[in-house]
Amino acid sequence: MAERTMDELLQAPMEEYGEAIVLPEINADHFEIKTNLLQLVQASPFHGFERDNPHTHINNFKKITSTLKFWGVPNDVIKLMMFPYSLEGIARIWYDKEPPNSILT
Repeated sequence: MAERTMDELLQAPMEEYGEAIVLPEINADHFEIKTNLLQLVQASPFHGFERDNPHTHINNFKKITSTLKFWGVPNDVIKLMMFPYSLEGIARIWYDKEPPNSILT
């Protein structure tokens, strides 16, 4: 077995890692989601507590994101981009453990 340096041993494996959400291609120039829009979504995050209702969270999330319009950017792309920012605590841990490229819609 080849000897490896400490630096090589401390490197985190990159395979099996990556974003769970797959973003479709968009036909927009200079598109970005501004900080204040992310703050709207982060204002009432879903934590995943037993008392939390995921359906209520999704409905509120959809109401906020349905008001956003960007030329050349489908609303589904905006929702996919912003969804991870709506999660905290164990809900965020769940999202981070989802396999790469496993959420398409």
